[in-house]
Parts: sequence; C-alpha cells; structure tokens
Amino acid sequence: MKNRQSMKRVSLLLLALCSFAFSFAQISVSGKVMDESNEPIIGANVTVKGGKTGTITDLNGNFKVSVPKQSSVLVFSFIGYTTKEVTVGNKKTLTVVMKEDGVQLDEVVAVGYATVKKSDLTGSVAKVDMGDLNKSQVLSFDQALGGRIAGVQVVTGDGQPGSQANIVIRGSNSISETSDGSPLYVIDGFATEDANPAAMNPNDIESIDVLKDASATAIYGARGANGVIIITTKRGMESAPRVTYDGYITYQAKPKFLKLLEGQDYVAFQEEAQTASEMARTFYRYDEALGRNRVLEDYANIPSINWQDKVFRSAPMTNHHIALSGGTKSTKYSSSISYYNQQGIIVNSSYESLKARATLDQQISKKVKAGLTFNFSNNTSKGSAPSQGGGGATQYFLYQVLAYQPVYYTDPDKVQDDLMQQDPNYPYNPVKTIENMYSKTLSRQLSMNAYLNWDIAKNLVFRATFAYNWRTDRSEAYNNADTYWGDPKYSAKHSNGNFSYKEWTGWSNEYTLTYRRKVKGHNISAMLGGSLNSKSVSVLGASSSMVPWDALGFWGISNGTPDKLTSTNFDDRIASYFARFNYDWKSRYLLTATVRADGTSRFPYHKWGYFPSGSFGWRISEERFMKGTRTWLSNLKLRAGWGATGNCNTYKNYPSQLLFLGDQNYAFGNNIDNPAIYISQMANKNMKWETTYQTNIGLDFGFLNNRITGQVDIYNKETKDLLLDAEVPLSLGFNKVQQNIGSIRNRGLEFAFNTVNFVGGKGRFKWTTGFNISFNKSKITGLSGDQDFWVSNIQYPTIQNLYIARVGHPISEMYGYVYDGVYQYSDFNEVSPGVFVLKDGIPNNTKDRNNIQPGDMKLRDVNGDGKVTPEDQTVIGHGLPVHIGGFTNNFEYKGFDLSVFFQWSYGNDVINYNRYKLENMTSRNSNLLASAKDHWTPRIDNGDGTYTEGNYTNYLCRVKGDIGNINTSRVVEDASFLRLKNVQLGYNFPVKLIKRLGISSLRLYVSGQNLWTWTKYTGYDPEVSTRNSALTRGFDYSAYPKTTSYTFGVKLGL
Repeated sequence: MKNRQSMKRVSLLLLALCSFAFSFAQISVSGKVMDESNEPIIGANVTVKGGKTGTITDLNGNFKVSVPKQSSVLVFSFIGYTTKEVTVGNKKTLTVVMKEDGVQLDEVVAVGYATVKKSDLTGSVAKVDMGDLNKSQVLSFDQALGGRIAGVQVVTGDGQPGSQANIVIRGSNSISETSDGSPLYVIDGFATEDANPAAMNPNDIESIDVLKDASATAIYGARGANGVIIITTKRGMESAPRVTYDGYITYQAKPKFLKLLEGQDYVAFQEEAQTASEMARTFYRYDEALGRNRVLEDYANIPSINWQDKVFRSAPMTNHHIALSGGTKSTKYSSSISYYNQQGIIVNSSYESLKARATLDQQISKKVKAGLTFNFSNNTSKGSAPSQGGGGATQYFLYQVLAYQPVYYTDPDKVQDDLMQQDPNYPYNPVKTIENMYSKTLSRQLSMNAYLNWDIAKNLVFRATFAYNWRTDRSEAYNNADTYWGDPKYSAKHSNGNFSYKEWTGWSNEYTLTYRRKVKGHNISAMLGGSLNSKSVSVLGASSSMVPWDALGFWGISNGTPDKLTSTNFDDRIASYFARFNYDWKSRYLLTATVRADGTSRFPYHKWGYFPSGSFGWRISEERFMKGTRTWLSNLKLRAGWGATGNCNTYKNYPSQLLFLGDQNYAFGNNIDNPAIYISQMANKNMKWETTYQTNIGLDFGFLNNRITGQVDIYNKETKDLLLDAEVPLSLGFNKVQQNIGSIRNRGLEFAFNTVNFVGGKGRFKWTTGFNISFNKSKITGLSGDQDFWVSNIQYPTIQNLYIARVGHPISEMYGYVYDGVYQYSDFNEVSPGVFVLKDGIPNNTKDRNNIQPGDMKLRDVNGDGKVTPEDQTVIGHGLPVHIGGFTNNFEYKGFDLSVFFQWSYGNDVINYNRYKLENMTSRNSNLLASAKDHWTPRIDNGDGTYTEGNYTNYLCRVKGDIGNINTSRVVEDASFLRLKNVQLGYNFPVKLIKRLGISSLRLYVSGQNLWTWTKYTGYDPEVSTRNSALTRGFDYSAYPKTTSYTFGVKLGL
C-alpha cells in the first residue's frame, strides 16, 4: 500500500512538473509591427532567435507567436528595414517600430551550396537588386541585367521578341567563332549551362547572386570558368494564404527610321549610275498622262514610298502574373501562373509565353525537411529573325526594306520582274515577303526538382537533391510562291518548307554533408559533396521543296520533294566530388578553401580535372587600432583570393573519337551513286580540360553608418589549354582539328558604390544612389604553335577576314584597310584634257595605278612602302568596350517613388554593314541611305575653258568608284552610348485607405524603357551584335531594332 501511495505521489509530482513545463513553454506573445510613419508593415518576419518558431505579420501588421521562456528574443526583419531584436520579458503585447535601412551590410548572399552574410564574404560576389530589376518590363531577367552589376556585360543580338541575351562575366575566356563564354546558371541549387531565361518569370525570382572570381566559382569546378549566376526563386512562408497580382500593358513605339533617298534624289542617283538608254527605258520612259517622257523634276510630284513605314508598326505588349503563397509551421507552399504577349514592331512577328510554377516545403519531422519545385513554360515565337537571312546578302529582310526602290516607273510587279531578271541580287518586295513567309518556333520546358534535409546531429546536416529537366524546340518554316525563297521565278526550290525538332533531357543528383561548429569566437564550417549530371540532346529535321499547292501552307510539305533529313544525338555525363572549409574568428579574420574534382565523358582518355581555390578576408574596421574611426568608418574589409576553374565545352561533341559519315557518294564503274563511308573527324586522344586561373583582390568599405558603401576589385584571369579548332597540314586530309592550344588573359578593375543621400522615414523624402563601372582588357597570349595570328570570317552573309586574333592583342579586333577618303584632282597629273595619271608618291588603292581615277576610294599606305597591298591591312576597330556601367537613382516621398536608371558602354566599335550595302556606289536600282547624296561628283566642262565644280567630298567615292570585296574602316563606327534605360514613377496606396476593401497592398505605376540614347552610331541601335562570338563582337546587319516603350501597370496584394 505504501508503495502504491509513493508511486501515486511521484506521478502527481511528475504531472505537475510537466504541466508547469508545458505552460512555461507556451508563453504567447502578440503585437504589432509598424514603420516610423506608424503604418503597419505587412509580411514582416517574426522569429524566435536560436529556434525554428516564427510567423509573419498580417494585413494590419499584427502577429502572434509562442516562445519557450521570458528571456526569449524575437527577431523582426523585413526587406528594406534594419533587423530588430526584442527580448520578451514579462510583456504579453509588443509594439515594434522598424527603421528603414537603405544599405544592409549583413544581407544574405548565395555562394554555391550555402549562403553567407555579405560581411563574411571572402570572394567577389555581387547581389542584384531585384526591386530595381523588376522595374524593367521585360520577358526575362537577362534582358534587364545590363548595367546593373560591375563586371557583367550583357550582349544583345538585336531586339527580336523573345531573343536571349548573352551574359559575359569579366571578359570572354575563349578564342572562339561560335560562343562568347556564357556563365553557369544555378537555379534553386541545380546547375545548368542552358538556363533558358525565357522559361522563368522575373516576378518568381527572389534573388540573383553573381559569383565572379575563382575563389567563389571554384566550388563548381569544371563548369565555373565563365562565372556563375545563382538564382533563388520565391517559396512559401508561414502565413495565411496571400494572393498577389502584377500586370501591365505596354505601348511599343515604331523605331526611329533610317533616312533614305526619296523619289527625286533616288532617280537623280540612278541617272548617275545608269546609261541614258537605260534611263529612257525605265525612269525617263514615255508617260501617257504627261504626253511625253518623264524627266527628273517630275519625280518631285510622285509620292515616294518609305518601306520602313510599311513593315514597322507600333505594337502592344501585355503581362499578367498571379501568385498564391502561404503555409503553416510545417507546410509551406507557393504557386504562380503568368501570361506574356508581345506583338513585334515588325508586322507578323510576335512572342507569347505561358508559365506555371509551384513549390512545396514540408517539415516531415523535427529533423527532416523536404521540398518540391515544379516549373513549366510554353513559349511561341512567330516571324523570322531579320538578321537570319537566306540566299545572298541582299535578301536579308531589313535590307529588302531599306533597299527596295521608293518610286515606280510602271506596274510594281512588272518592275520587280524586270529588275530581278537584270540582277538576281535585286531585293525582293519586303511587304510580300513579310506577309507570306511563315516561321514559328514552339518551345516547351518542364523543370522539376526535389530536396531532402536531414539534421543528423546538432551541427551536422545531410542534404540530397534531385532535378529533372526536359525541353523541346519545334521550328517550322514555309516559303510560298510570293516570297523570294519560294517564288519559282527566282528560287529553284519553288514553294518549300522545313521543320526541326530539338529535345534536351537532363537530370542531376547531388549529396552534401555540412558540419558547423561555433566555439567562443571561432566559427568553423565544412562541407563534403558529390554529384552526378547527365544531359542528352537530340535533333530531328527535314525539308521539302517543289510543293505543288500553297493552300495547305506548312502542312502541305509532305506533297513536295524531300530535300534533306537531319538526325543527331549527343549524350554527356559529368561526375563530381567537392569540398569546402570555412573559418572565421569573430567575423574579423575569414578563410575559405574549396576543391573540386570533375570527370567528363567528353574526354575519355583524360576524364578528370581538379580545381582548387582559397581566399582570405580581413575586417580591418574590427581591429582595436581602428576604434577611433568607428564614428565615420562603418566597415573596411580586405579580400584576396585565388582559384582554378575549368571548361569542357568543345566545338564538337566527341573530340577524342574518330568519327565517320555516310552522306556522300562515290563513282565506281558506270554508277556515281555508290554510298560512301568516310572519316568526318580526326581523333585527338590528348584532349583535356581547359583551365582558368584567377587572382582577385578586393576592398569593401562603408562610411557614416553604412550610408555610403562600396566595393573595389582588381583581377587577373588567365585561361590555358583552350579548346579550339586549330589549323593542321592539309596532308592530313583536314584543315582543322580540335586541340588544347592557345591562351588568353583578362585583367580588370571593378568599382561599385551605393549611397543613402537622404534617409527618409516617417513619410519624409528619401534618395538612394547606385553606381558601378568596370574595366576589362583581354590579351591573347598564345595561339597554335608559332602562329602569330588568325583571321575570322562572318557567315551569312559571307565576309572573309573581317576579324583578327593576334598574339599580344585583345580579342574581337576588326581587320581591314584604313579608309583614307577619296582621290581628288590634286592627286593626279592631267596629261591631257580629261586624262589623269596618279602622281608619284601617291599610293594606289590595291588596283593598278593606271586604272585609278579622281573620285575613287582611297586607302592608307600603313607600312609606308608607297603602295597599298594586303600587307597594309591592320586593326580598324575594337568590338570590346573600354568600360561599361550603370547609374541608378531612387526617390521616395510619402507614397510616391521614382526610379531613374542609366546604362552606358564606352570605347567599343560596330561594323555597320547596313552602310556598306546602302552606301554602295556600284549599286543600280536599289535604294541607298540619304547620306549617299554626299558622294564625290566630277567637275563639268562648260566647253569654254571653264568648269563647274563638283562635290569634292571625302565622305564617299564617285559612282562606280568602289572597290569590291574588301573590308575598310569606313563603315566601322564608334558605338559608345549612354542610354536612359528605364524610368518608373509609382504610387503605393496607404494601407489604412485600402484595407477596408480587403486589399493588403496596391501600387500603380507608369514607366518608360529605352527612352533616350546618346550615341554617334548611325544605325538603328548601338547595342547590337548579330553575329556574336568571342572573336566577332560588334557586327550589325539587318538587326531587329530595339524600341522605346511606355507602360502602365498595377500591383495588387490580397
């Protein structure tokens, strides 16, 4: 009995203790979070310091959370505000006022397999301000990155709807005619070289971090040589369900037209270019309405057609994005759907996109958490790219628009037939082309990934991830009988069509084990990991000609004659092991070391590459001897790092293998159609990784309580064992074989700073500024063997030897003769009336001296040997800028805000090939730029011993005074520009005014994109590179123009 009573007493005591502990662990705290203007802050994070409990504030800024004890500390945080910590004590209700913070030193930055505080960084990492970036109304994030980050150059081919920009970080590492060194993208932890930015809506992105130096990128080893862009998308949070809407409508203006010759001026030029009998049959033929032959003055009264006005248009663009997010402590979710439609400023061109996304994060148990992400996109592009032509250079679409004659002398169709018979290169009617050509690309992408986190022990975390990606691009094209490529009068294929189907599939599997330990002031973290990646790319395509009936369009190509069948498949595998070690003492001395080993299927005889890195940081401002500076010096940190990264992207997919093809025939006996098997690629078993070694020294600083912050970085980046197609002796049966040859160096300086000019708060005026500038200089330090240089060509249209890569020089240098004006009468001896002989000491222009006449094009004798020969070709332009940058100002007052963003590029040139074609003095019938009026004209003999002076300009030679098939500096233009890229004015309605309607936030805004551009470039736009690669930067021909646009938008939260 006594034992029973004792047990009963013990049980009651335990029950009381448990009840006490339970009640103690369930202290409920509620309150309200407001800003300095006493406005509630909606969606502020409220967490228990050192624990996992947390919540967010509601529409009225209210919160309620449970804490384990009175000494618990609540942490309040929200974007744009200083994080605040409050001890609970004996208070059950709290009122928390948060202060705005324009610049945050301790914002979290993604660095690859981890996140760190910005103050603890030892590498060169930049964070994109997503608030600023999303003020640009663009399809994808890459189109808005230009000028936002120091050291990041965004190269756009043209303004085609849906076109993807190429991003280059700290200069190109390659000497390539096919690529420009795109970075690695890591999206929610999953790495890919084919990011397809158009598959992601910028509104779904939480943060973008750019890893620039090797100490930061080496953790990605063989795939990080060109820099890494880490994209973290938005996920659910603990809150009631929240719905947001972001929509806008945009008006795209017509581009500014190029000035062309009009009616009378056009005919006047034809009078110079053609004979009198030719003019009598055409422009000066008999006119029944006049009762006589036409004369030049008649064309002053005949309407002139500007074909730009026929094919360019103002066009709308719309975007709608709806998102849902919320969750509990254990389950968090988010989803979104968006629709984007852009009608192109060229008729019959458009881009349409539908995207859907969903995420789920589940706390399975106290130690296990898992998550899923799903993303799908369906993008449709219609209309062919003008810069991607066919046939000769004269049949590129915008050349057709600009060169097609502005006046007729008879029925337009008959004129075209006559001219095309005389000259097959005469441009086809652009309106017929654009109205009858069919081109469509459908791109679909599905991305799925999952993760599992397991807290094995207090300081030990295991993480496993899996990702799957599938993408298809289906392209269709059809040219009917009313297009140049299908008109039976000009095309041997008659009506024709083609299609291609490209499919990417890939998966990746990664495992990491992370250990963290804090002992007094010592912080240690270590990570071990491994990954497997697989990618497969397949292409199927076919074409058909002689389609007998156009009524079915593309779907009638099965009735035509099969032309060509294409089928390829490529598999790529990478296995990796990696490790990282971090140490810091009181965030004052910081050390990071990484190593990664990658093995690839591309190099079966040299599979593995090893890529180490190390970096060090010193927070000088935390030293005792700096104590006296802390009133004005908030932060001063020195960083230094070195690392090696790699690249295995080869020209061809199996460079170490001997490959064969069977697509040709050989003659044997009386038969010429015997199928042949032949060697298509020489094997190179010595192929190995391309390696980039980079050293970076940086300084981070902050003044006046971090109202002024910035970073300065200098770097040296050297890439060796480049993966290039190198020339070999023709006796091998090939002219080029892929090899590890050559080297290139990039050196640069980057500077960025942010200032809070007026702090604001409580509805007062706030003004912040951001500025960045970067300099990069590339230098080729080696080519193949003793080779000193090689020249590069442009394909489509074919232009030989337009660029040069020379040891000791930068890449993307333009190559040719220096234009030296026009030969004047003073350069000749007039040996008899009207007979001119070039004076001694006056160089020729590659032609025989006896054939040179006044008014001919003049070239510079660079080497001074008295004659112009191929040896006088030299560097005539630079495709790379001296420096690039951006400048942002943000203003706020009460509910209004204004953002103004400038972007610039300085010191780069562009080859304006449109001018080459449209100021061609051998042109007949085709229209020209209005500037062609300023061409050299001869004097006129009055017959009495006097002359009427001509136009002795040096701008442009006389009619028929051109030299064909040479490259000169005459069409190389300075493409430096300063652009007012974006301006946005918005108003955020007070919460007190709208919460009665059940609305948590409402914002209306207007904005403008590409509002003003200052440049000397005479083309449509200086920011262009239609044949972009590391070696061929800055070539402009028939590019889809960029346009100025105006937007009205609304952002709504429920």
